[in-house]
Amino acid sequence: MEVNSISLRQALGPVSFVGCGDVSGATFCCDSRKVCTGDVFVALPGQIVDGHQFVESAVASGAAAVVLERPNSKIGVPQCVVPDIREAWAKICMAQYGRPERSLTVAGITGTNGKTTSAWLLRAILETAGKTTGLLGTIEYSDGCSRSPAALTTPPAPRVAEMFAKMAKQHASHCVMEVSSHALDQKRCAAVPFAAGAITNITRDHFDYHGDAFGYRTAKSKIASLLVAGAPLLMGIDDPGCRAVMDLLPATTRTLTFGFDASASLRAEMVSESIHAQHVRLSLDSGTIALRSSLVGRHNVLNILVAASLAEQLGIDLSLIVEAIEAVTHVPGRMERIDVGQPFTVLVDYAHTPDGISHCLSTARTLVAGKVILVFGAGGDRDRLKRPLMALAACTADSIIVTSDNPRSEPPVRIIDEICGGFTSMSDVQVCIDRNKAIELALQMAEPGDAVVVAGRGHETSQQIGIRTISFDDRKVARRILRELQASRFPSPQHVSDAIPV
Repeated sequence: MEVNSISLRQALGPVSFVGCGDVSGATFCCDSRKVCTGDVFVALPGQIVDGHQFVESAVASGAAAVVLERPNSKIGVPQCVVPDIREAWAKICMAQYGRPERSLTVAGITGTNGKTTSAWLLRAILETAGKTTGLLGTIEYSDGCSRSPAALTTPPAPRVAEMFAKMAKQHASHCVMEVSSHALDQKRCAAVPFAAGAITNITRDHFDYHGDAFGYRTAKSKIASLLVAGAPLLMGIDDPGCRAVMDLLPATTRTLTFGFDASASLRAEMVSESIHAQHVRLSLDSGTIALRSSLVGRHNVLNILVAASLAEQLGIDLSLIVEAIEAVTHVPGRMERIDVGQPFTVLVDYAHTPDGISHCLSTARTLVAGKVILVFGAGGDRDRLKRPLMALAACTADSIIVTSDNPRSEPPVRIIDEICGGFTSMSDVQVCIDRNKAIELALQMAEPGDAVVVAGRGHETSQQIGIRTISFDDRKVARRILRELQASRFPSPQHVSDAIPV
């Protein structure tokens, strides 16, 4: 899509200029190696290097002006001096597309777990209400018409702006965004005004980036700064992490608590549950609703509550909320049932944190009378300290197979060794580095009435091993193996589902 020439004085508001009264430009670049003559260089800081180190190099390459946080006396081109370069970059990107965020009502959801399911449900509700709705999240990006696989949970600022422009072109009225802690820290959404927001929960994740629990919680709390005046922020009152974040929020934040706890402003109650569905009752601002959902587990009751509450805050009728949630049969890779007629339950889930694994296993335990068999690993080049904690969470399974997840540049054996360091006993634990063989082993072990949980990758369709990226979808792998086993072990399938064909 084409971008516009913009005035930084108009796009950024009260900022300072050196050597000029304004800077206008059509091409902005934050990589000094890619600067062309006439570009405006934005000295964006990265995780390793700071763009301010390359201002002089950018000017030597032809930059006509620079945007930076500190004036540079060694260059002779106009300078726009801003208090926060990342926030300025997000606003510049959006301004170049004509400020499409002005035509959208945006809801933002952050949290360690539950973002994807809550966002998926909220989009379904808005679409049921007749709203053309865009989505930016872990599974996919959508402009309200076309969809594409997501690269990041929350894309970089230029991509956010581009997607918003596409939504505006499709005449979308709403957008639902999953907002990662990285995105909040890096201010990728700084130009996005949220009409409503939610923090689902805050457990342990991304300490490799944020350092510790306080840094992680601080990043999550920044979603409050993106809310328009008076917009609600839903907070999970059952979760200790969310309760701790409340002390970090600005005093002006309008918080609404949600959860099972009787003190919550927005409450959920599990009425009944089975292997295929659960009945829940939600007490919202404007009334109480009862519904049946195919999404099982207490954690999904909270996800349903988040989506319903956000929809209500955005003005959607309760009857439409019920209709939409009941129509959602599954969320890709979130406790997704794989069924070819085998006499045991197979669930594929994205759980890749200790808390996520714990929720998966507790849900599986309530669904079946037999054993719970878990297959899981941990991603490489990520928070190493959570690996033994994932093992502790996994201990509630009857049988455990530790395998590769996305090892990336790390040796899979080292990742597995660090996971296994968290087990107090290896008596019910097997190690199988090859993920395909690990899933096959788990399915061969399963007996009628058991549950097999394949955790960690969910909807993902590729696996990164060193410099290689191979096609690998846990759901397709499980389905293929089940069909191979079916002829010998389960000759008379009860029913066959082809939701994800091989």
